[in-house]
Amino acid sequence: MCGRYNFSADSTDEKLAAIISAMERRYPGGYKTGEIFPGDTAPAVIAKQDRLVPVPAVFGFPGFQDGKLIINARGETAAEKKMFSEALKERRIILPATGFFEWDTSRTKYLFTAYGQPVMYLCGLYTVEDGRYRFVILTRAANDSMIETHARMPVIAGEDEVRAYLTDSEAAAEIIADASPVLNRMEA
Repeated sequence: MCGRYNFSADSTDEKLAAIISAMERRYPGGYKTGEIFPGDTAPAVIAKQDRLVPVPAVFGFPGFQDGKLIINARGETAAEKKMFSEALKERRIILPATGFFEWDTSRTKYLFTAYGQPVMYLCGLYTVEDGRYRFVILTRAANDSMIETHARMPVIAGEDEVRAYLTDSEAAAEIIADASPVLNRMEA
């Protein structure tokens, strides 16, 4: 399960800097950086007319109970769930991140980063409600670099897979099913 992630505006990564620059031009101050919590508005990327467009998006779909947010969708079953099936076909979103957080059974908090990469691209789904983009993060079974901390992890696209994930349903299905990258773990 992925309930918090990090988006560092201080990254020297060229692609992340381009996203931040576009966000500042179009939505100055309209998003949060640092540790992103459910309910926060964060930078995201969607496809519009085959262009990749940075947008501010709220972390979480409204839940069935007042005030509760749905923040994750299981990649393995999203196509079968009414809440997620249409979004999986037509409204996929990428959440650029410099890491994500997870807790083990002893409640120790860890930051996971992509091995050898300054940025990771979390895969999600979005909806539009009251004129605002809202997203959930897709999850999958944990890989070997994650399993000792938690049984689930976010679906992560490689930098070269971002466009395909956003624009091609078949490619998106392959990315969701594919093994995720090796991760670094450090106590947060």
